[in-house]
Amino acid sequence: MTNQSRADSAAAAPPGSPTSSPTDSPAVAKLLRGLNHAQHQAVVSEASPLRILAGAGSGKTRVLTHRIAYRSEQGTLDPNRVLAVTFTRKAAGELRERLGRLGLSGGINAGTFHSIAYAQLRQRWEERGIRPPELLERKVGFVARLMSAKDRNMPLDVVAEIEWAAARRITPETYESAAAVARRRPPLALGTVAGIYERFMAEKLRKRLVDFDDLLRLAARDLAADPVYASARHWRFRHLFVDEFQDVNPLQHELLTAWLGPESDLCAVGDPNQAIYAWNGADARYLTDFEQYFPSSSTVTLE
Repeated sequence: MTNQSRADSAAAAPPGSPTSSPTDSPAVAKLLRGLNHAQHQAVVSEASPLRILAGAGSGKTRVLTHRIAYRSEQGTLDPNRVLAVTFTRKAAGELRERLGRLGLSGGINAGTFHSIAYAQLRQRWEERGIRPPELLERKVGFVARLMSAKDRNMPLDVVAEIEWAAARRITPETYESAAAVARRRPPLALGTVAGIYERFMAEKLRKRLVDFDDLLRLAARDLAADPVYASARHWRFRHLFVDEFQDVNPLQHELLTAWLGPESDLCAVGDPNQAIYAWNGADARYLTDFEQYFPSSSTVTLE
């Protein structure tokens, strides 16, 4: 039986099946109490990489936190080596709060792709004695100064195109052809947008500025360029958990794979029916075609 079959069979266990064993410790029994059959399988599964398909109302946050706490209790996970990735600071805070109520009040590293990447870069810059670049938090005014357009909304639309391209790992040189294939419809000609995009990148470099997309790109670049540094990072954060996996874009996926080492384990949670950010560069295929990107993976579907 394949990993997929085992997971699906367990998830489809008939109602009334026990959710804990008489040999479980009181702490483990408490963690498993009240879970339905699919939730139980997702929490106790030893598979990695593991995809958890979790529709609305299926208890995905409960499953994610209980899986971390269960594995910690079982000794298969060190909470200090967990990296939990969310898409909002609010979700990261909720994750830490729930884990605290489960007895893991410290040590869990949870944050967004951008906040984790920024922390990684700041530490790297400090270790190497590099003066950190300034973070460009607001792009619209910056881009507006590179344009001659009088329409106040146009810089906002151009920024959206630049962010889509960055998320898809598309450079100014390849933007025009990639945008044509994707049938993008910005308010300016594709070649004009490509020119603004090129000036935007050059001006950032000249002024030693980085934007949020640069944080992801630079964090991935550092790991790819220095195997010793990457190995240390892989040892530091061995257990990766990613929520809302349907919203991952190619740039985030590149960084995620750079965070994964040969001994790492990965648990990805998501719902393809909630994939609504394709316009902004997200690619739900990282979730729906999970096994292609992470061979030998298993799947549990929450009810």
